[in-house]
Amino acid sequence: MSQSIRNRMAEEQRYLVDHAMEYMDQLFDEDARMLRDAEQLDRHNTRGSGHYAVGLLLRNEPGDWERAAVVLNKVIDMQLNDADEIYFGTFRASPQASPPPKGKVPWQTLGAGSAYRYGEDVLPPVWRSYDPNWREFVACTFAVILENFESVLPAGLVARMDDSMVMAVTGSIDRRLTEAVPMNSNIELMHIFIAHYFGQRFGNKDWLEHAKQESYKFHAAFMEFGSLAEFNTTTYYGVDITVLGLWRCYAKCDELKRIGHDVEKGLWESIALFYNPVLQNLSGPFARAYEMEMLAHSSMGVFLYLLLGKGFEHLAAINCESEHDPIIALVGIDIPEYVKPSLAIPQGERLAVKKFRELCEQDLLGENSNLCTAKAWIEKDVMLGGMSGSKNTNGQMHPATIHWITKEGQKYYLRLLRREVGGHWNTHERGIIFEADVKRKQLSVEVYLDTAAPVEIYFEISGGPLDAQLLSQEHWSLPGLALAVDSQAPLASIHSNEELVEVIYIYQPGETPNRMSFTLTIID
Repeated sequence: MSQSIRNRMAEEQRYLVDHAMEYMDQLFDEDARMLRDAEQLDRHNTRGSGHYAVGLLLRNEPGDWERAAVVLNKVIDMQLNDADEIYFGTFRASPQASPPPKGKVPWQTLGAGSAYRYGEDVLPPVWRSYDPNWREFVACTFAVILENFESVLPAGLVARMDDSMVMAVTGSIDRRLTEAVPMNSNIELMHIFIAHYFGQRFGNKDWLEHAKQESYKFHAAFMEFGSLAEFNTTTYYGVDITVLGLWRCYAKCDELKRIGHDVEKGLWESIALFYNPVLQNLSGPFARAYEMEMLAHSSMGVFLYLLLGKGFEHLAAINCESEHDPIIALVGIDIPEYVKPSLAIPQGERLAVKKFRELCEQDLLGENSNLCTAKAWIEKDVMLGGMSGSKNTNGQMHPATIHWITKEGQKYYLRLLRREVGGHWNTHERGIIFEADVKRKQLSVEVYLDTAAPVEIYFEISGGPLDAQLLSQEHWSLPGLALAVDSQAPLASIHSNEELVEVIYIYQPGETPNRMSFTLTIID
């Protein structure tokens, strides 16, 4: 079976499998029967190990099926099976991760967002003691394996996988119905798929009905503006497109396939609107982002490689998301024909505008979805992005960004961030609102501050060699880009190393104004 699947693949799909497996083979720990974590080699990776099993079954070289069975049994060993707990059915991220503590209250009665509102006082702390999303990730992986390779797996392992999925889907549905830990867009898509797929597999009519109703709600929300709550996010768009591929290939009813097709088509339309083929990147702003570079923490480049083909292998370069590539190779791509030119050929100067409703994970239901507007000015060698309307507390929200490329081909990035003094930007912080806008060659931002602790509002510039001495309070001379800076803010301090500069403005509660504004204008 594996060879017949592989033989039906295009050359680019086979390349993805071989490339990813070469990478994951190097991380496999024979003694632990799992993949090592690429960023922490003394730890092992549960989700990645499941993806590795997909690649082993698909590759089907001597010993691969046997190794896949061993790995899958180990992944199942990581599942948390206490039915009374908020984390029921999810998986420990690593065997080195301590089991989460027991909850102190009946969490299902506490209402939406309870895992955040009550936190360590009465519940196991979400993300720090357990990852609720591993239910959905592992369940999607198991669905792919059972759909394509069940006949070559030991019967005992299949039975263990089925038992595991009963717990995973049960826990996932409890999570969705209580909203104790809200689901971002990519997790919603996975949740709907696994409730549908395993509902069909187990003949569970309640699960099937739940999946149908959730798919209708998701579709209606998407079609309002043709956008997702995790807007313009290369990391999560990669997951979204992968899972929509699961809907397309493995859904058991035409209605779910139709809804998935609408969302997949609309998502590619949105991607094309903000994509620049010269910079090979999506413009900001980003509702959620880790990196400014699309190829650093995302599968997006993999999909574009499948579209563009030979000569674009660099778009599928190994990164922390590459473990997904065997699944991506299985489901392929479905990009509308009229969208494809925008992903391959520069479309000229333009202003891109899109509305979306965000998800504020830590706010109450009814108060956690705000109407936002994303704008981007896109030229051949520079992109400016600005977001308005957001009240998100998540530091992954990037409201103001600039991407550009020099004549020599070096890419640079600028993003506006915030952090408590001495802290890190990737945290939840209340009392900071950004209102950003763009027009031709200009990015403007208003910052509103109401925090108890001192906060740094700062522009981070990165990508290549930088000389901080060429930045003044009113003019930033950067490689390939000159900016005039008009700021209504405390005097900036400039910190740098060879490839990163921070221009920092400090807000001191009660001492400095609680509003800052910045206008960055490109000087031709």
